[in-house]
Amino acid sequence: MNEIGEKLKEARKSKGYTLDDLQQMTKIQKRYLIAIEENNYDVMPGKFYARAFIKQYADMVGLDGDQLLADYTDSVPHTHDTEYVEQASANQTRSGNKSGNNLFEKIRGYLPTLLILVVVVIIITSIYLAFIKTNQTAKEDMITKSSETVVISSSELSSTENEEPEELASSIAEKEKVKQTVAIVSSTGSQTAYTVSGIPEKSEVNLLSEGGDSWVSIEIDGVMIDQALLTSGNALKAVIPENAKQINLVIGNVAVTSVKLNDTIVEYAPEAAGSITQRIEFKINK
Repeated sequence: MNEIGEKLKEARKSKGYTLDDLQQMTKIQKRYLIAIEENNYDVMPGKFYARAFIKQYADMVGLDGDQLLADYTDSVPHTHDTEYVEQASANQTRSGNKSGNNLFEKIRGYLPTLLILVVVVIIITSIYLAFIKTNQTAKEDMITKSSETVVISSSELSSTENEEPEELASSIAEKEKVKQTVAIVSSTGSQTAYTVSGIPEKSEVNLLSEGGDSWVSIEIDGVMIDQALLTSGNALKAVIPENAKQINLVIGNVAVTSVKLNDTIVEYAPEAAGSITQRIEFKINK
């Protein structure tokens, strides 16, 4: 019987994929793909990664990854509880450190702006109070001089009061026009393209695994942001830059992985219902 690496290599060639093609599709480094085909698991970052990479490789070339691992159970690495706990702890620690650092950097970056805003608000408030006081004094003088002047002044005040709610309503309506929308453009089952409109300036993408393990990765504008093997209950988040144009995601286990863009849970395409893995492309329209 052929080794598992030979079987995967034959399936890849039958699909017409090169190792570079497969690296681009799975986001697995080429040296790991070569190691899988040569049954050399010593170069893998861990046994969990070895099994996850083999499964993702198999699914991408049209084989059943779970069945393949079961058929070759004696020749592929077996995971142990100790390594599982260490890997999960490392993923959680990395996510926690990144979140803490990002929050600190954001606060430090916005502090000068906040101080300037406070000063501006104080100045505007002072000017407004002074204007109100001056206007009130002028009205009292007008009332003492002539009842006709009082009528005119009241009319002007009524006109001013009527304009303010209209301006407020216009401002609220303008804000309500801009809402985030996510729409499916096309889907082949294993790959789906979306368009995103009305995305806020401060945005993030969140991948959450519930009920099982899932290998995921996040790439923004061609730059790999992060990748990890998520265990049940863990998430991988990434902040989206304001000028970002495209986000690419790789989901290794669709059944247990949810995708959230800001406060919106992104629904998988109907064509992806039977897929184990899913490559997602978000094109952002500013």
